[in-house]
Amino acid sequence: MRFAAIPNALVDLVYPPRCSGCGRFGTFFCAPCHSTCTPAVGAGRCKHCSAEWEGSDNCPRCFNMQAVDSVVAAFEMHGPARRAVHRLKYGRVRAAALPMSAHLQQALDGAAFDYAVAVPLHPSRQRSRGFNQAAALLAPLHYTPLPGNLRRVVKTAQQVGSSMRERRRNIADAFAYQGPTLDGATILLVDDVVTTGATVEACARVLKDHGARHVYVAAFARASYKPGSDAPIED
Repeated sequence: MRFAAIPNALVDLVYPPRCSGCGRFGTFFCAPCHSTCTPAVGAGRCKHCSAEWEGSDNCPRCFNMQAVDSVVAAFEMHGPARRAVHRLKYGRVRAAALPMSAHLQQALDGAAFDYAVAVPLHPSRQRSRGFNQAAALLAPLHYTPLPGNLRRVVKTAQQVGSSMRERRRNIADAFAYQGPTLDGATILLVDDVVTTGATVEACARVLKDHGARHVYVAAFARASYKPGSDAPIED
C-alpha cells in the first residue's frame, strides 16, 4: 500500500501531530503558540508585498517586484510559523501542509484565480526532498491547475544565507514555461515563504511572458528582511 493511501486517522495514530511551537501533541498549532504568531495581513504591513512596513506607500522591498502584482502571506517568518516552515521543508513532515494551507486560505480571503501553480523545485532537489513543499500547500486549496508546465530548468544554489543581490543573480533564468498561451489569465503562485521575492518574481516574469495578465503570490510566511541590506538572509 502506498503511504498516501493510508487513512488520515491511521497516520495520526502512528505519527500524532505536534505543535510547531511548543511540541505538545494533538495539534500543529496549539492556541497559546498560535497567539504568538504575527499575522502578515492588516495594519503595519506593506499593501503590495505584505512585509512589515509602517509607511503609507509600498515598502522598499517592492522595488524589485515588477512582475508580481501582489503578495499575501499568513504569518511573519518567526516563532512557531518559522518552525512550521522548517518542519515541512527540512523535517519533511508532510502532514504539516494541511493545517498550514488552512491558514494560507484564510489569508487569501476567498480570492478567485483562473489558475494556480506552485513554485517548482528542480527535479534533482525534488527527488532528494521527496516532495515539493509549495505543491503540498497548494493541493488542499483546490484551484484549477495551470494548463501548462512551469519548470525550474536551472539547479540553483540553496538560497538560505544569501543576500538579496545574490538571490536575484542566483535565480535569473532559472524557470521556463511549456504549454498553451495563458491568454490574459489571472494566476496564483504559491510558495512556503517569500523573503526577497526573487524566486516568485522570476516565476511571474516567465508566466507573463507567456500571456498571463496578473500573477498574485500567496505564501505561508513572509520574511521581512531589512530593506537595502546585502547581509545574508536566513529563511
